[in-house]
Amino acid sequence: MKHPVASIPALPACQSASHGSRYASRAKPHRWFGARAVESLATSLCVLAWASAAYAADPVRAMPVDAFIDTLGVVTHVNYTDGAYANVRNVADDMNWLGLRHVRDYTPGPSAPFESYVFLAQRGVRFNFLVRSNIAESVDLAAQLNTAVPGSVAAIEGFNEIDNFPVPYRGLNGTPAGLAAQRDIYARVRSTPALAGVPVYDLTGYDLKSVETRAGSADYANQHAYPQNGDQPSYNAPHGGSWIPSAIDSIKKYTLPVVITEFGYFSMPQSGWYMIGVDEATQAKGILNGYMDSAAAGVKRIYIYELLDEKSDPQNKSGEMHFGMFRFDNSPKPVAHAVRNLTTILKASTTPRAKDAARSTLSYTLSDMPPSANSLLLQKKDGRFVLALWNETKIWDRAKGTPVTMPPARVNVDFGATARRVDVYDPLVSAAPIASQRDVRQLPIDVPDHVILLEVTLADTPGT
Repeated sequence: MKHPVASIPALPACQSASHGSRYASRAKPHRWFGARAVESLATSLCVLAWASAAYAADPVRAMPVDAFIDTLGVVTHVNYTDGAYANVRNVADDMNWLGLRHVRDYTPGPSAPFESYVFLAQRGVRFNFLVRSNIAESVDLAAQLNTAVPGSVAAIEGFNEIDNFPVPYRGLNGTPAGLAAQRDIYARVRSTPALAGVPVYDLTGYDLKSVETRAGSADYANQHAYPQNGDQPSYNAPHGGSWIPSAIDSIKKYTLPVVITEFGYFSMPQSGWYMIGVDEATQAKGILNGYMDSAAAGVKRIYIYELLDEKSDPQNKSGEMHFGMFRFDNSPKPVAHAVRNLTTILKASTTPRAKDAARSTLSYTLSDMPPSANSLLLQKKDGRFVLALWNETKIWDRAKGTPVTMPPARVNVDFGATARRVDVYDPLVSAAPIASQRDVRQLPIDVPDHVILLEVTLADTPGT
C-alpha cells in the first residue's frame, strides 16, 4: 500500500475547551477517527510548500533545516524572580545549549529588570512578547528593547487565555474586553516605528465561534494545545484527542498563518482521565513529536511550555512546577537532551562547493506506513536530505499512570535514487548515528513512537 508522503494530519471539528489551556484539564477530550492525510488543510491555511501532501513518487520539496529550527520555540518566565528564572544567565545558557533562540514571555515589568531582557537579546534570544494589562507601557518597552538590540522582538502577542485570566478593558469584560484590547494592541504596534515589520499574534481564550474575522486585529491566528491523558500530540485514534490538528482546525476560518504559543506535558506521572502528567521519558517523546507535527502542518512557530521547572516541588504536589525542559536545579531532563540532539544533528553539515547547486526535492516513497505515522523532509545547507519519520502509537497507560512502548512499524523507504550513504539517528539516544547504510535505494526501517531521522546523501549530492 502506498502512503502519502509528507502528509497533513486529518482535522476534525474542534471542541475548543479540549485543547485551549493547561488549566482545562476537566474538559472532555475530543474523539475522532480516520486517516491522517487531508489535503484541504493545505489550501485553507496556505500551508508551506514543503508541508503539502504529495503522493508516492511525486517530488517533495524539502523544508530547509534553518527554517524548521526557526519554528521551534519555548516559553520562559523571566519576570518570575522567586524561582529558577531568577538566574537569567541559566536561561541564556540553556537556550544556547538547546540550539534554540525563540522564547515567549511577558514584556519587561516591575518584577524583572529591563537589563535581563537586554542580556538575553544580546545572546541571540528573540522574544514573542505577551502584552500586559497596560498596553501602552508594554508596547513601549518592547520597542525600547528592539531599539537596544535590533531584531530581538520577533512578535507581539495579545492577552493570554482570557477565559482563565480575564482582563477588564475600557469598561468591558470577558471576550468583548479581550477583542477590544487586541484591536488597540494591533493599532499601537503598527504605529510604532521601532516595531516596524514585527507581526502581531492574536490573543487566546476567547469564544472562537462568535468571531468570524481577525482583520485589523492580528497577523497570525493563535492557539494552545495540551495533549490530555498522556496522548500523542496528533494521532490517538480511536479514543483520544487530535490535539494539534484540532487546535489548527479551530482557527482555520481566519485564513491566517498559525502559531501555537503553548504546548507541553508536565513530567509528574499521573493516572486517570483528563490528566497530562507523564514521566520524563514520555514527555521527551511527546514534545519531539509535537515539534514535528507542528512543522509538518505548516505552523509558523510552536512554543513549548516551558524552559525551566519554576520552583522546587520534591513531593510532586503541583504539576505546574514540572513542565520544564530543565529541572528546578537546571539539570536537563530527557526532553532537553533530545532537543539538543535534534538541533545538533540538523545543524551538522559539510561545506558544499560554491559552483554546485543541490537539488531541493526528493521523490521518495514510503510503503506500509500506518495511519498513525508521518514524515517530514528537511534539507541541510550542504544539500543532504533528512527524512524525519515518527509513529504516534500509544505512549501512556492512563489507567496505571505508566509509560507504554508499542512495537515499531516496519516501513519500506524508496529514496527515488541511489543513496551513497544513509545515516539513521534517534534524538532520544544521542546525536550520533545508531546505524548506517551505503549504496542503497530502498531501505526497510523500524519507525518507533517518536521521531527518528534518516540523513540521506545521494550519489549525486554535490560537494560532500
